[in-house]
Amino acid sequence: MTKQGWTATVSTALFVVLIALVSLIPVPFVSWTPGKATNVLGAEDGEPVLQISGATTYPTEGELQLATVAVTRRESDMSLPQAFIAYLLPAQTVLPREVVYPIGRPATQQQANAVQQMVTSQREAVVAALVEAGIPVTPLPLVTQVSSSGPAYGKVEVGDLVTSVDGSVVSRRADVQAVLAQVVPGTVVRLGLVRANRQFEVSVTTVAAQDDPSVAKLGIELENSYQHSVQVEFGVDPEVVGPSGGLAFGLAVYEALTPGSLIDGRNVAATGVVSASGEVGGIGALRQKIRGAERAGAEIMLVPAGNCADAQGFKTSMTLVRVTTLRDAAASLELLKHPSTAEQVPRC
Repeated sequence: MTKQGWTATVSTALFVVLIALVSLIPVPFVSWTPGKATNVLGAEDGEPVLQISGATTYPTEGELQLATVAVTRRESDMSLPQAFIAYLLPAQTVLPREVVYPIGRPATQQQANAVQQMVTSQREAVVAALVEAGIPVTPLPLVTQVSSSGPAYGKVEVGDLVTSVDGSVVSRRADVQAVLAQVVPGTVVRLGLVRANRQFEVSVTTVAAQDDPSVAKLGIELENSYQHSVQVEFGVDPEVVGPSGGLAFGLAVYEALTPGSLIDGRNVAATGVVSASGEVGGIGALRQKIRGAERAGAEIMLVPAGNCADAQGFKTSMTLVRVTTLRDAAASLELLKHPSTAEQVPRC
């Protein structure tokens, strides 16, 4: 073989090795891809996804899809070719790894935060649905943490609802803080609590806050919550976390608690964060959720108004309905039942 031939052969071999190495070396990116859709009005492993007790429920007709997004796992790596292909595909998004998995934040902490977001999303969606269905709801502070070294330990439990502090009726976390601001550390205060639908009172001796000795503390953490007579459980895959399922959860509960059929035998998808007041907030990864809902056979998808710009130029076979509140969503689904009123529905 000539010198030129050897040079060409070695160069080709080195090029192939280089390409192989580039293909194997991980790059600091992750991707969003279309995830599994769950029919909230259906069943998983033979059990209903939505279970309600404490109120009259009505039969439902059709499917209501909870659209999700699949994310590259923390322990998985992306190669350069994988990242490049994901970048080119319209239903996938490539993100810097530190955006999804911040450096210095433990995996357990991040997972716990995502799970808590799901719990809060479900709680707020249930309240919004109950209010829309005309079922009484009372706002009350919820105990989320009790310090083992604090004065309330053994008297107050996580999950308790606070109804009063020293005789003052409270409805929000700020109300409790306002009453305690008038208390001198070392003073005994009476807490009205609700636990497992039982109302009772306990006395707790306050202590001084470590960072400010003039502030009285009970050794508990609170967040705003609600009391109502309806028990709602969602049998959703534990892998599904985050807040964006609120709209689907809220609509499912509202559909089950009201006569008639809002879904009306159709296959509908929904995504959006829902507050207890029924406001629908924006979410991430809309395009991936659209594609996942399509794959589940959805004909209509309810989308937060703030996300409509994300759908511009993205082809889909579904009708994308723009919503700002839970009430909007219900009204639009009602209008879409009839060709004569379907044009009144706001769309993305």
